Amino acid sequence: MAVNISATFSKKDRPRNGLDAIAAKLVDDDLQQAEYWGVVRVRPNFYKVSAEDGERTATVEIAHIEVALDEADIEATRSLLQRRYKDRTGIDDAPPADLFSVLPGDGQADPAAESGTTEAGADELMARRAERKAAGLPAFSGDGEPL
Repeated sequence: MAVNISATFSKKDRPRNGLDAIAAKLVDDDLQQAEYWGVVRVRPNFYKVSAEDGERTATVEIAHIEVALDEADIEATRSLLQRRYKDRTGIDDAPPADLFSVLPGDGQADPAAESGTTEAGADELMARRAERKAAGLPAFSGDGEPL
């Protein structure tokens, strides 16, 4: 079943549009990739019935929306949203506890670092590429590694 959302606030309900608090950010090109956390109250508006199969599609209106603006509210909102999503879908989309929890080996030390070998830096790779190019050789092997 699908649900459509309507979010136009009437003049009398406009004070319940908490998006006004971030309106300038929503039109700032530098912030187009940002995310905002908020709390919303919805109420049923109407539903349509499909002539083909009789399926009902609800339309709800956003009756009130507030955006979390401080870190404590953001964390509480994020936590609630993640918990409800997991309860509903079984999917845990919580961010990793720390950077090392997403590294191979569950945060264990890198074997190459332990053996004393390190990856070549960008300058070294570009120098190798230039040397191979000057010698008329391909700059990289078939697997993308510098030769």
